[in-house]
Amino acid sequence: MSMRIRPFQMKRKGTTAVEMAVVLVVFIMMFMGVLEYGLYFFTFHVANNAVREGARYAVVRTGNGTTTQQVITFVQDKMAGQQARFGSTFNVAVENADPATGEDIPNTVWQDSQFGGAIRVRITGSYRPIMPVLFFLPTTFSVETASVMGSEGN
Repeated sequence: MSMRIRPFQMKRKGTTAVEMAVVLVVFIMMFMGVLEYGLYFFTFHVANNAVREGARYAVVRTGNGTTTQQVITFVQDKMAGQQARFGSTFNVAVENADPATGEDIPNTVWQDSQFGGAIRVRITGSYRPIMPVLFFLPTTFSVETASVMGSEGN
């Protein structure tokens, strides 16, 4: 009669489930981080496009009675609802700018820009992530984008 000696084996029932749970949590957090970054990038791209379109709209309408509110409404329409990501901090400004620096000229309005001058349309706000607790991100990110174009009016 031969005796079989079996090596000592620990019971490993459920270890695969535990390992899967740990890996799945890390994977889902990384996946949500990629989605969050993609949404932030998309929103910033839409804002960039909106200020560019708003500047195009404003530079050809300096002398025909177009108001600042009309330009702001035009920019908001180009945001296609994405301004909701900025909450109440979403702000659009239309300014008469120095063509050399692109900075605002104090005590002037954008309608005063002469041919060869510059008009700047600017969006500022605080982007709110969908999952602010992801990777210990802050609850908001400051966003600013602007477009400066040469005035064609007057």
